[in-house]
Amino acid sequence: MREFILFSRGVTSDFNINDLPGAGRMDLVARCVSTGIFLSYSLRPDVKFHVVLNGPPNPPLTITFFTNELKNVSPDERNIASHIKIAIKNSGKKNPSEPGIYVEKISFEELVRKKVEECRNSVFYLHKEGEDIKNFEIGKDFVAILGDNKGLPEKEEIFLERLGVKKISLGKIEYLSSQVVTIINYEVDRKCML
Repeated sequence: MREFILFSRGVTSDFNINDLPGAGRMDLVARCVSTGIFLSYSLRPDVKFHVVLNGPPNPPLTITFFTNELKNVSPDERNIASHIKIAIKNSGKKNPSEPGIYVEKISFEELVRKKVEECRNSVFYLHKEGEDIKNFEIGKDFVAILGDNKGLPEKEEIFLERLGVKKISLGKIEYLSSQVVTIINYEVDRKCML
């Protein structure tokens, strides 16, 4: 199973679908989800993409897209953002919010701790000062942690360090979060399909 955890400052309340940047960069969130779960003409199998929203007014809120169960989701930003909007509205009411979309009141730290307990050696954090990705063996099952356009807050970085989560780097260039997701998928696709 491929899993991504995105720390986001996205809002945890209703937002204007016509102003995704103004909703705590929900445009970035939607782009990351899209690149994480979609191939050119289909959903990637066996992918969970966790978005941990930490914006106002009721953080944290974690929304998980599970590709094996998803229905009626397309790769464009507005469509994905509309499903996030529905999940926020349904938080505390029903789970899944829609087929393949789960929402729960769980923090970044709780989620990461759970993933480390499940699969310690395959959890890593994308950071420009980490070990070069070429020297790190990523298997077909992994949990990749990344921040939004501002990265992770210092508190969360210290938490990951204390937990022993490995830092992995894509090099000296800082990429958009959605590009990081694409690069990770590409690297794993090449290794697992050879």
